[in-house]
Amino acid sequence: MDLKVGITGSTEVLVSEANTAKTMGSGSLDVFATPAMIALMEKAASMTVQNYIDEDSSTVGTMINIKHIAATPIGMNVTAKAELVEIEGKRLVFSVEAFDGKDKIGEGQHERFIIKAEKFIAKANSKLNE
Repeated sequence: MDLKVGITGSTEVLVSEANTAKTMGSGSLDVFATPAMIALMEKAASMTVQNYIDEDSSTVGTMINIKHIAATPIGMNVTAKAELVEIEGKRLVFSVEAFDGKDKIGEGQHERFIIKAEKFIAKANSKLNE
């Protein structure tokens, strides 16, 4: 399979007490938290390309520029969609959006890099020995 601009993917989550702004500490209200929406967008982007890269590779998020434009109450599903819009070597740029069944609730851009998983983890773990 070839990694190419235009591939898309999506994932969804039910808004529950676990992912509200109040619970996650990003606000005081029982609505879908911005950090939860961002995580869902990152998951959609990651899942979109995982089958197109080597088995020993993964992707890591390095940049996110998101607008959270509408609130979603507990009990609704949120779907995040990602489209790969740019490939520059190991750098991947995605257009991401989130919807709650009534409104578009978020939009923006997300950047990920393709990495070798074992090498990446070894480098991260080396911080423990410094």
